[in-house]
Amino acid sequence: MKYFAFLFFILPLFVHAQDAESIPYYKAYDWTKEPRTFDITEEDKKKDEIVVFEKKSVEFINVNDELKKFVLIHRITRLNTDLAIENNNTYYLSSDEDQKINKLKARVIKPNGEMMQVSQSDIKESKDEEGNVEYKYFAFEGLEIGSYIEYLQFGEEYPELTGSRMFIQSESDKKVVETDIIYPSYLEFQIYPMNGLPNFQLDDSDSLKTRMHLTLKDLPGLEDEDWSAYSANLQKCYYKLSKNLARGKGNFYTYTEVAKQIHENMFAPLTKKEKKLVGSFIDKNTKGATTTLEKVRALENAMKINIPTVEMNFENDDNIEFILTKKITNEDGICKLMLNCLREMGIASELVITTDRTEEPFLEEFQGYNFLQEYLIYVKDLDSYFSASMYSRIGYPPYEFTYNKGIFISEVVVNGFAASVAKVKYINGTDYSASIDQIDTEVKFNDDNNGCKVEFTRATTGYKALYYQSIIDLLDEEQKKEMKEEYMKYLDEESSTLENMVFENDHTADFGVKPFIGKATVISPVFVERAGNNILLKVGMLIGPQAEMYNETERKLPVDAQFTRGYNRKIVINIPEGFQAKNLNDLNISYTPEKGNGKVGFTSSYEINGNQIVVTVKEWYNTHFFSVEEYPLYEKTMNAAADFNKIVLVLQEKN
Repeated sequence: MKYFAFLFFILPLFVHAQDAESIPYYKAYDWTKEPRTFDITEEDKKKDEIVVFEKKSVEFINVNDELKKFVLIHRITRLNTDLAIENNNTYYLSSDEDQKINKLKARVIKPNGEMMQVSQSDIKESKDEEGNVEYKYFAFEGLEIGSYIEYLQFGEEYPELTGSRMFIQSESDKKVVETDIIYPSYLEFQIYPMNGLPNFQLDDSDSLKTRMHLTLKDLPGLEDEDWSAYSANLQKCYYKLSKNLARGKGNFYTYTEVAKQIHENMFAPLTKKEKKLVGSFIDKNTKGATTTLEKVRALENAMKINIPTVEMNFENDDNIEFILTKKITNEDGICKLMLNCLREMGIASELVITTDRTEEPFLEEFQGYNFLQEYLIYVKDLDSYFSASMYSRIGYPPYEFTYNKGIFISEVVVNGFAASVAKVKYINGTDYSASIDQIDTEVKFNDDNNGCKVEFTRATTGYKALYYQSIIDLLDEEQKKEMKEEYMKYLDEESSTLENMVFENDHTADFGVKPFIGKATVISPVFVERAGNNILLKVGMLIGPQAEMYNETERKLPVDAQFTRGYNRKIVINIPEGFQAKNLNDLNISYTPEKGNGKVGFTSSYEINGNQIVVTVKEWYNTHFFSVEEYPLYEKTMNAAADFNKIVLVLQEKN
């Protein structure tokens, strides 16, 4: 969250530093002149690449009463395949202005022992059209299978004390990993390991510095898997400053403390002019609205359509008078405006601060400000969440902030004095029935039975409609046309053409009230083939493309889907005169696992109605999370849909 830039406050951290304390622990660190040798097994060689050695160190140092952060990275990687060479032939450096590189070395060690060294003079810059540096990089030359690349960087970064993370695990196996977090002995840091990472150990050999270290051997890599929250599951640690032992002070950065500061800004009393402007904004945009939900929807649409937001902080970006008169702000400003509108209307609400669960699920135990990324507003009367994101509407905040914890901040007034109350609570998601993708199709064969037309209706609700309805009023006519064609070419994106395309409820204000509906006749050569006198109808394609999941290796990560959802399909097939269906039983599929407790399933069935075959298909996922043990339930449901997708109905000529 951009807003939290102001929350870092300077604390009386320092005592007079001794000379030795001001020298970085690893200032003289270097690689060995002769390359190290490593025992590489045949199993190691089967991997694309393997990190044989990695050292990471973060150190906080008091230099002239200013706390600085020094970072060391030393990594040696063996390349076993052409893919590994392709992935490692260029190294990109951080373009962070707060980062200063004091030492940078890299070299290639070929299988025959020949070395090729890279230095800082080999660093190149890539610039944009205006001459600004976009990123820096250097290339490794002479790579071949069996080569090692060795990289060493030592430099300074901004000393973030309120909460940082360090990834230990990655996709590659690592033979030896050494990690340090070092700080002056009069300070104390909280270190919180995640996802099975062991605790750091204390090295008390230096009276001036505290060195917390961790050494791991044979750390397996973790590969990204479909439908997983990869970053959230990697082994890593969080760390932050917790105490100043020299001054007897601690608990510097807590959710309670941050809630007080946020309350002072976001819940600040309105001036008379601001109160008048907010009241006028409410009156203008809620005319005709009678219920709380109607009023909130009307205000949200007015804000997001009429007040542009920018992805940056600027002067007065959260000033209510500025927002309503100049018509520009950022997402935090929109959130503050909505919070005050709700307060003026007497609608109970709480400000929520949370993080992206797919990257960093919110932690209650480690109260780091790195988890304070996004504002939501919980509207109590609606039991729903508001987000300032353009791609969201009341009740449907960005999915990555749901099924997660967050700080809920409310205001209490006692004897005329306003104070904040902060509690960590769970942010619920939606029921699968709120996000439905409904497709109705009717197949009509051409006179020669060599092709067909598909009368196609698609209706979506909730998160399945959000991408389209939430922004459609902001698009020009050409953009709307492209979006609608994309929506309606769902059955066959490559070769279909659309006729008589019409839409209903294609305005932003319709979201959450009416489904987003498109209707068209789909002309495509892919649905029908002939095999002699038989007609082959690819009926399975009429439910839309399906993902197929077959893991060749054992699943490692749980499923963390975006949101719960459901799919309903109805297919009406007009049987050509003189033909009959041969393999109707293929249309009967039922997977409703007992262990799923009704939360997941796929069913399809048919009935004959005169000369029509009516097929009904239902698929649902009423939970976003499946543990590794529950993964087969998810996989089999997905694959049941994929199996239906492959069904070809044979229409055979009678007699």
